[in-house]
Amino acid sequence: MFNNQILLLCFIFKYITTLNNKLTLLKKQQHYVWKNYLKPWSIQGKICCLREGKTFGSSLKNIGQQRYFYKAEKLTDNEQDFLKGFIEYSSGENKASLYRLLKLYNNFSNGNEYAVNCGIEDIHSIIESRSIELLNNLYKDDFSFFQDPKLRNTFSFFVSAQYTRTNRMRENISRERFQTPNLNNERLARVFHLFFIDITSNWIYNRTKIQLIINDTSKDLITGDQPVINIKNNPRSLNEPEGFDLFYPISPKKAILLSEEAEGIKYIKKDDVEQFNNLIFEHSEEQVYSKKMSDLKSFK
Repeated sequence: MFNNQILLLCFIFKYITTLNNKLTLLKKQQHYVWKNYLKPWSIQGKICCLREGKTFGSSLKNIGQQRYFYKAEKLTDNEQDFLKGFIEYSSGENKASLYRLLKLYNNFSNGNEYAVNCGIEDIHSIIESRSIELLNNLYKDDFSFFQDPKLRNTFSFFVSAQYTRTNRMRENISRERFQTPNLNNERLARVFHLFFIDITSNWIYNRTKIQLIINDTSKDLITGDQPVINIKNNPRSLNEPEGFDLFYPISPKKAILLSEEAEGIKYIKKDDVEQFNNLIFEHSEEQVYSKKMSDLKSFK
């Protein structure tokens, strides 16, 4: 297997070599939903959005973002110890890469202004730029790249980043009640999102198959501010998920499913589209997106 951290360290090296040239180019509005990903749902740069029961049109740059969302805040000694304890409790194959990620986060949080505010945002930008061609292949119904170990590794890392980088995932971690005292859950969530990228990408790479889902009905698939969802998890339930199958709509007419069983191409019916759309809505944190306002009416 390719070590995802080798790939990540290559990103970091490229990033560090250009860091000093970017000190005056702080990226203040940071997207936790990739703008390029949302383009298939947009028309001339505008997308339909539902938030708090109200629908409106928006430019892609104004949704799925917060000011300095990926800021690397310094961790206390208690928080460092807690995260190291989590790593030690993890499986042996994950420990080395998780320690590297903790070191990476600490380097950013103790770095210059650009590193603190924009370092992790840059990492996501690099991950995404390396996956544009793979997404373009999926738009053409070509998922053969998943059989190539190097490209499978790149795509596994990309999908897991889209799954864990969101505000929904951060809020889920922030609401956890840890037994260790004097912990700031929001700071921990900023590190855990990096940890879960590695853990989830290892699962995708080692255990899943890919299924391309094609929607040739008159009803479109929607997406949301949690674009990758575990369809075996009920977000309204406190019970553990029954399994782990990742659903990722990539356009109004196509999606992928990463699971240990499903593979090949599957054509879905209108009822299936409605079911997937309901799941996207249930897993969203604040916003869902569509190409047509009519696709959002049932969720108001």
